[in-house]
Amino acid sequence: MPPAIVAALVIAFLLCVVIVPVINTKQFNRLPQEQKIRVLMKQAKGLVYFKNISDGSSGTLVYIKNKRKIYLYPWVLQDGKMRCTRQHLYEKWDYPEEQPAFTEEERIQAQEELEKYNRKLTVKLYLNNESD
Repeated sequence: MPPAIVAALVIAFLLCVVIVPVINTKQFNRLPQEQKIRVLMKQAKGLVYFKNISDGSSGTLVYIKNKRKIYLYPWVLQDGKMRCTRQHLYEKWDYPEEQPAFTEEERIQAQEELEKYNRKLTVKLYLNNESD
C-alpha cells in the first residue's frame, strides 16, 4: 500500500476516534441545561440511565427514569470523594417542568438504582446523610 494512503487512513482514524468526540463533549458542555436534558433523554438506554457531567472538581450526576423523569445529583469533589450538595434528597423531580413529587416507590427505586450505579464506580457518589 502506498504511504500516502496509509497516512490518509491514519489521519481519518484519528479524526473519527479522538478529535470528533472531544469536539462533541465541548459542545455538549456549552449547551443550556434544558437542551442538555433533551439530549440526555434521547441518549437514555433502558428504563434507568445515569450520566455524569463533570467540570473537574464539581459536576452533576443525572438520573433518568423511563426517558421522562430526570433527577440531578449535584456534587463537588472533597478529599477524593464525590459529595452530593443537594439539601433535600428525593423531594421532587427536576424534570418535567411541573416538578412532581417523588412517590415512596420512586424514592426507594432511586436509592436502589444509585446503589447499583455506585457499585460499578471507583469514585462513588456520597449523599449528605452518608458517612464514609
